Amino acid sequence: FKTLQHYFIQSNLRTMKVIICLFVCLLSVAHGRAAGERLDQCPVIMGEAGISPSFAPMVAHAIHSLTVEDIQYYFDETATEDNGIPTVNMDLTAEQRILPNAPLAHYDTEFSSVALRTFDFVLRHMNQARWGTSNSHTLEQVTHALHMADIWEHTGEQYRVVERLLAPASDICTCVTDIEENDVLNYLNLFSFKIRYPGITSGNKTLTDRYVDSVTRPKRSVDAPSVDAPSGFGYSASYSAHYKRQGIRPDFDAVDFDLTDAELLPIVASTLQDGDDPSMKPLDSAESWEDWKEMVKTAFEETGYYDLAVFMFCMLNN
Repeated sequence: FKTLQHYFIQSNLRTMKVIICLFVCLLSVAHGRAAGERLDQCPVIMGEAGISPSFAPMVAHAIHSLTVEDIQYYFDETATEDNGIPTVNMDLTAEQRILPNAPLAHYDTEFSSVALRTFDFVLRHMNQARWGTSNSHTLEQVTHALHMADIWEHTGEQYRVVERLLAPASDICTCVTDIEENDVLNYLNLFSFKIRYPGITSGNKTLTDRYVDSVTRPKRSVDAPSVDAPSGFGYSASYSAHYKRQGIRPDFDAVDFDLTDAELLPIVASTLQDGDDPSMKPLDSAESWEDWKEMVKTAFEETGYYDLAVFMFCMLNN
């Protein structure tokens, strides 16, 4: 309790909320639950600990482009390549959509600032049309990278509180690290499709038919999105808003993400249709930046920072 009192005095209101949520979590742990009972009661346990209903899509959004170096800088400097944080494969042509561990970025450490290292990382890939996000020009790619860094920077503050108060063996960690059951892995796969094939779940039949048709042509693999396809960047903002507004879970039970892209495209286009249209005006003027800036500012729910802090701590100490 002295530790809690110290943090209440020293912390701002956001941090105080984190402490209260974790304190409630600690009280629930004190009653004790068997392992099987913990898994069965995970929705209740996560709710008691202050985890938001948008936990899975928010966390999947936040971790999809993490690298080892990002984890070391924002969360845990001892993290290795065997970090257990799944990410979306930045190589959008690769068969493997999801990587089991955040990969090394090989940032150029001759740059002192994280900003220039990130900028260099994006520009090193600027000639690769199918890397990072789809159908986006370099300035939009840089915006995306800095947007993600902003999320991690913000979350790092709450991570410092979580690591002091939460035990890796707690009920909440048991629940948030079960990524196959709590839908984090499902949302990563869904976001991978949204990034690779922007608008695939929009219900825009002209667009989705173009993607699906590309896998039915003889001796053709899945095509890259055509130049008039929407950008693959806006998925995060529009989809999180859609999820929050609808409050529904996609029908993941009807989708086997172990199948190939070619096999899954028609299934994703129909079964996971959600009206998500990620179209954004090209980022080519001060006026268009105002729209992009608003999107970046609202792309991540406030509750997501706490969700991500708990997730990262539990996964890195699993």
